[in-house]
Amino acid sequence: MKRIILVLIALIILVAVLVVVLINKPSLVTPSTTPPSKIVVYAYNDRITGIDPSIEDDTGLVVLGSIYETLTYYDYKTGEVKPRLATNWTSSEDGREWIFRLRNDVVFHDGSLFNATAVKLSIERARDIYRNSGRGAGYIWDALEEVEIVDPYTVKFKLSYPQRVDILASAAYASYIFSPSAIVKSNAANYTDRKLEDWFNSGNAVGTGPYRLVSYDPMREIKLEKFNDWWGWRYINSEKAPDIVVIKIETDPSAQYSGLLSGELDIASSVPRETISNLKKQGFGIIPLPTYHNFVLFYNTKRYPTNITDFRLAIAHAVDLNRVVSEAVLGMGSVASGVLPHGFPGHIEGLTYEFNLDKAREYLKRSGVSTPIKIELLYQIDYEETKKFAAIFKTLMSELGVDVELNGQDWARLKDIARGVWENPEETPHLIVADWWPTIPSPYDYLYAMFHSESKEWNYAGYENPVFDELITKAWEMEGVNYTGALELYKEAQLTLYQNAVALGLWDEIRPFVYSQRVYVPEEALNPMYTFVIRFELVEVRS
Repeated sequence: MKRIILVLIALIILVAVLVVVLINKPSLVTPSTTPPSKIVVYAYNDRITGIDPSIEDDTGLVVLGSIYETLTYYDYKTGEVKPRLATNWTSSEDGREWIFRLRNDVVFHDGSLFNATAVKLSIERARDIYRNSGRGAGYIWDALEEVEIVDPYTVKFKLSYPQRVDILASAAYASYIFSPSAIVKSNAANYTDRKLEDWFNSGNAVGTGPYRLVSYDPMREIKLEKFNDWWGWRYINSEKAPDIVVIKIETDPSAQYSGLLSGELDIASSVPRETISNLKKQGFGIIPLPTYHNFVLFYNTKRYPTNITDFRLAIAHAVDLNRVVSEAVLGMGSVASGVLPHGFPGHIEGLTYEFNLDKAREYLKRSGVSTPIKIELLYQIDYEETKKFAAIFKTLMSELGVDVELNGQDWARLKDIARGVWENPEETPHLIVADWWPTIPSPYDYLYAMFHSESKEWNYAGYENPVFDELITKAWEMEGVNYTGALELYKEAQLTLYQNAVALGLWDEIRPFVYSQRVYVPEEALNPMYTFVIRFELVEVRS
């Protein structure tokens, strides 16, 4: 018995020693099989103006596009509307009722369930905030009377006049669906309570998209993390999709270029165009994306001398747009024809003013404006191309005896100054260069937002014309039942702008996206409707 006890004691001691050895010698332990996170760093050239999914109508789209989803998706290549959070839909014969059937296997990033209540809350909030304050892009829901909950996964849109709700439900502004849990989390009394807006814009989000928000600094960096419970992963090969996405705010194009070379950046949206060929030689991928992002020169129609049509026409005929596209964007753009970009629904040719100095001088003479005269041009310094345009424009105008004072501002400041055309036009610059990308694939989006007298947020021309307003309002209400007829009215409205030289379309952008060999960005990850939004779920990390 004593020998057996001694053997047992010896065995216990031996086991204890082996345990100690295993603990203190990691090399004897099986190594972890967890792979390192796949990180993609994307450089964007402007600060983020907000991330409230119902109200944001500016640069916040770059972030919102990965976090939130819409009911439908507009395929710009085919013009088809495809399912997203809705699986299918039908409309009544008169286009005033639409029924959408929803996916029943979707969860929000906080684990709450996506359902009809979330749809009703999200859409009606965007509509009501616009109706109450004019903020956001909720004007697209002007016809919406109610979103009726038919059952937990079916909703009915009731309209006061016919609309293509399937297209409206694809908009990247005012159509995102968020979780009702946000109201509780923000301690808001209801969905229009300012507390909810503040909660979103302080860096909170509850969407259903492929990535969830981790950290938010709108001036420097936004961090997103792959949402493993996203319903769409079953349809997309996600093995190489990034686990972490960093959206880095880098306003200096040269810094984006050097960031690519140093390996600090994987994707850049705004490198100097003159560096493109060099980057291509060094093995970087280049996608020259034709977009619906266009640049427009607005005339302050409420201040002398740009309140005179003939003076505006003189300027229009003195601008050599071929030179502008060649020198300002190095050929990466199309000379504009009107204010709707090429390829966009309702675009028409023949709205480009002829570059003709003799004709420009004739209009100047008719205007009665004596030269030399000084006018002010407000432009955005965040874009390299608008800075170049400003310099070219100043030179061109000198041919007419017009001295142009250049006023370069960042986007946030430019917006504040430009809106002054409505309250203080005499202190607002004579000319304003601004850019636009659409909310929905309809001419109404450009024509209403930039030129309707109700649109004080973006109508930098201060343009007021009841006939024009009636044309586009009638066309908008006609789209749901007579699309061809609506396009004819939109054409008439565009001719009105052209004949009165309310604004000068400059160029429709071809945006070069550059990516390193460490990643692969397929062209379908980009969208000309929303230029700077990248579908990161389609991006592949190679190493």
